[in-house]
Amino acid sequence: MKTLAVLILILCAVGGLAQTKQRLKSPVEILYGSAKNDPTEKDSWPVISGVLNSKASFDSLPAFPKKVQELKIEGRVEVQLLVDENGEVIFANPLSGPEALWATAVKAAVAARFPPFKVADKPRKVTGRIIFDFKNGKVELPYKNGFSG
Repeated sequence: MKTLAVLILILCAVGGLAQTKQRLKSPVEILYGSAKNDPTEKDSWPVISGVLNSKASFDSLPAFPKKVQELKIEGRVEVQLLVDENGEVIFANPLSGPEALWATAVKAAVAARFPPFKVADKPRKVTGRIIFDFKNGKVELPYKNGFSG
């Protein structure tokens, strides 16, 4: 029995050593891609933008959560986004607003689609914010027509 336990331990150790040669990707590499040899080369870095509401398209905006509505919680929620080269949201993080509304806002932000953003005819990732207003039992997207209306 001891021999079997020692054999299993040795096999696990050898397997662990074999796996350590495979380098795991960091969260930064997953989001932004691997670093290139030339650190000044910024082709894979996302373009930094501001509010993306006017560019966003939705199948439908989320419903106002009933539990939150019963608690009479309303407010504006801002969500930071990272949009890939195809216009799909690959990262969403709430920045501000009532915490009870964060999950609904992030879920809606991930469902948003954007036109591909191009620089010199090359598709690029873009980072920016999307804003949702939760008020009067409805979810609205302010600045959908730009900041003028």
